[in-house]
Amino acid sequence: MNEWIARVMPLPVRVDVLSPPSPVQEIARFRLRIGSPQARLGARMPGPRAAAMDVGPLRVLAFDSANPSGGVGGSFDSDQALWLVRQLDSTKDRYVVVASHDSSLTMSSDASGPGEPARVLGPEVSSILLAHSSVIAWVSGTMHHRAGRRHGDVSHGCWELPGSTDGRDAPLAGGLSVSVRADRRMLIMRGALGSERGPVWELRDPLGTAVTEAHRAVQPAVPQ
Repeated sequence: MNEWIARVMPLPVRVDVLSPPSPVQEIARFRLRIGSPQARLGARMPGPRAAAMDVGPLRVLAFDSANPSGGVGGSFDSDQALWLVRQLDSTKDRYVVVASHDSSLTMSSDASGPGEPARVLGPEVSSILLAHSSVIAWVSGTMHHRAGRRHGDVSHGCWELPGSTDGRDAPLAGGLSVSVRADRRMLIMRGALGSERGPVWELRDPLGTAVTEAHRAVQPAVPQ
């Protein structure tokens, strides 16, 4: 993954050694450091402005949400939005976490150059994510509310979680853990892994399928 967009650092998954086995099974654990636009050497960086990486049965899609044309906040360009839709359309058997510096509330910069397509702002990005049931979380550097923000309803939706731009900010400084509870078809996400009092976000399991060994490998995803 392009580290100037985001850095994904996989962590070992905890293995259940209880007898009888616990109904809660951890399927992915990783740290996610989101790049800050202020840390770049120039306004535009070479290479694609989106990247993907698989961590077990979970796919992380990271975006550079800075608007090269300026304005307050950030946004996606049309190519990023199209890439996002294609990735989500082709990712039916993995949980998806989206990462960007800007949140749905700060993705508000609609400035564009002459002849360029309109920018894609927070409400439209949220709608794209809600249209795909595999999305479980949107981690953003400008979401500072510890409790996060819920999109959708109890039967379908995703969480927008407070991220980190420097790897130290709570509550995701210790990483993000994703577990499934098969007996209730629930997905459990935990932050601040160094503390037992870290925040917990629950979601109806959008896949409801057993995790296969083939998904446990950590490898870069091939962009569609």
